[in-house]
Parts: sequence; structure tokens; C-alpha cells
Amino acid sequence: MFCFSTSINKRNLIYGVFDSEVNLMSAVEEVREKGMEVFDCYTPFPVHHLDTAMGISRTRLSIAAFLCGLTGFCLGLLLQFYMMVFDWPMNIGGKPSDYHMLPSMVPVVFECTILCTAFGLAFLFFFRNKLGHGVRPDILDLRQTDDHLLIAFDADTLDLNAKNELVVILNKNKVLSTHEYVGQYAVNHGGVHA
Repeated sequence: MFCFSTSINKRNLIYGVFDSEVNLMSAVEEVREKGMEVFDCYTPFPVHHLDTAMGISRTRLSIAAFLCGLTGFCLGLLLQFYMMVFDWPMNIGGKPSDYHMLPSMVPVVFECTILCTAFGLAFLFFFRNKLGHGVRPDILDLRQTDDHLLIAFDADTLDLNAKNELVVILNKNKVLSTHEYVGQYAVNHGGVHA
């Protein structure tokens, strides 16, 4: 069980607060053009194409879904073959108990495929997004859960010139306010953080 946020409590962050997704998107695009890395964006609603603008690669969810489905398919076949051929062979209507009974296995194999895909992706979702019991959410500003959008940068990776350039870019894109966040478990690398 985690007792603290695993992503922001170990970092020193600079974040800007926006009230419009258009301004946030233009700020992300301009910052990325300057070669600065965006740590994360926090929004109370989905902002389309924000992941592309941030440079986040395409998800591998389809590969995980295929592997979970393949596992369910194999388990369904194995279950039926084991029960009908080895454990308790039955002669139903004179049909053989070997590979000739595959057509009758289709419904059960299909259901096992769907079951393992659904449960596998649900567990993977909770594991990948660190949504276990006791994890505190990454809340830098309470307004991020209501009507404001945040863009965060790792302050330890930015020098003084980059920080000044970042503030200029954010102000140009109509940022409401900028703040610094010092993580509870962050290592201070000599920089002055408020």
C-alpha cells in the first residue's frame, strides 16, 4: 500500500494555471518547440490531442488486450480439452472426444477470451495508473479538479534562464498564475524553491 503520491512528492515542480484549454495547448506546443520537457498536464476534463502535443507516445493497450485475450482463448481450450478428454470423457451423441469437438467449444472459448480480456485490462489499468488503495491523488492546486487546467515542469531540470523563458512563454499564453511546488521527498539540488 502506498501512503504518498508516487509522482509529485519526489519532485520540485513549477506549474502554471490556465482557465482555457486553447491557451494550455498553445503553451504546451510553444514550450515543446523550445525543447523543454513538460512533466505533466492536469485537467478536470479531457483535452483532445493534448497527449500528442506533450509528446506522449501511442498506448500499447491493444497489445495488452491481445495478450489477455490469447490467454483466455488458451485457457478456455485447455479447460475443455482437459475435462472432456482426460478428466471425465463423455460420449455425447456418438461424437468423438478429440480435436473433432472443436466446433462445440467455440461458445465457451469465446466467453473465456472476453472474460480474461476484460479482467486483465481492468487490473492493468489500476496497476499502470497507480490507483491502488491508499494512493493520494496528484493535486497541485484544488482548482485542477473543478475548472482550471495545470501544466507542470520539473524545476530541477531547468536552469535559471530556462525558468525565466518558461515564465515568459506562460505569460504570453495568458497563464492565470505560476507557482513552485516542493515535493515532500524531493532532493534539493542547490536551487532555491519557495
